[in-house]
Amino acid sequence: MIRLKDIAEMAQVSIGTVDRVIHNRGRVSSASKKKVMKILEANNYRPNIIAKTLSAGKTIKISALLPDPSLSAYWIKPVQGINRAASQLSQFGAEVHTFFFDPYHASSFQLQAERVVESDPDGILLAPILHQEALDFSKICRDHKIPLICFNTYINLLNPLSFIGQDLHASGRLAAEMMAMCQSPGTILIIHIGEKAGNSLHIHKKEEGFRELIKQQDGAPVNVVTIQLSSPATQNFEEKLDQTFKKHQDAQGIFVTTSKANHIAHYLEKTGKTNLRLIGYDLTEENIPYLQRGTIDMLIHQNAEKQSFLGITYLVDHLVFRKAIPPMKHLPLSIITKENLSSYLQSDLD
Repeated sequence: MIRLKDIAEMAQVSIGTVDRVIHNRGRVSSASKKKVMKILEANNYRPNIIAKTLSAGKTIKISALLPDPSLSAYWIKPVQGINRAASQLSQFGAEVHTFFFDPYHASSFQLQAERVVESDPDGILLAPILHQEALDFSKICRDHKIPLICFNTYINLLNPLSFIGQDLHASGRLAAEMMAMCQSPGTILIIHIGEKAGNSLHIHKKEEGFRELIKQQDGAPVNVVTIQLSSPATQNFEEKLDQTFKKHQDAQGIFVTTSKANHIAHYLEKTGKTNLRLIGYDLTEENIPYLQRGTIDMLIHQNAEKQSFLGITYLVDHLVFRKAIPPMKHLPLSIITKENLSSYLQSDLD
């Protein structure tokens, strides 16, 4: 861990100046403060609080509330991000407990939310994919004065301490732009799988952005149709797809608003419809083989692991180090095809 003495030497100021900058007390010239802050940020400096907190037996309890990864593979990465952050920050007295809910049943969210509050956390990380339930929960957090950070889905009314994720409206526009570049006249299907846009703001925002850009495109009018499918585990999943493609035989492209594009890709391969352009989200293990074979044309990478990692880190920065954290952290929109897939997979290993 970098010492105050090291920082002072690099900034060419006194140790006392460094101490005043870190603890935001006393008078420091703007030039000196700027130099010290630059070095602190470059070294990701956190004060040594072992003597201040751990020796006193104080533990910072953080609860993370998110969908069960056994029910949706997308959430495996956020869990990995939470675990990585918990491991790195445990030395500072941070203790992270994870609570999972069934994303297809509001009652499951409500039950786990109650358990989170009962655990008496100092801060909460939430994936607010269920709109109304998240609003109700945020009110409970405010009533209990528990800092709340959200990731994955931005809901303005939640008024979280910080949000980490992508601009979902922009990601929908990006998907439409990629679709339009190679799109022949015909129907484009927007497919929601397992989640309803009415109570899932993240897929609503993606569809809104997609339709907005399609309308702005020059050329022949494009028919955009929204299809709501139940969970892939239901018996009538493929039957509904059969009905969809029978009704829309002129379908040229498909935009899947979640990480479940693999289920559509499987159907397309099974029925010989692999000429359709298919765009979805996320480098899940289930999506990767279809991207490699070209059945999925491209995936928008949401960097789910980094979202949750930053969420836990920001809570510790706020609760332990009293650092200012950004109210909004938008991560880049990345397009992955089979041509650049290997570089992304390698970057996850490095």
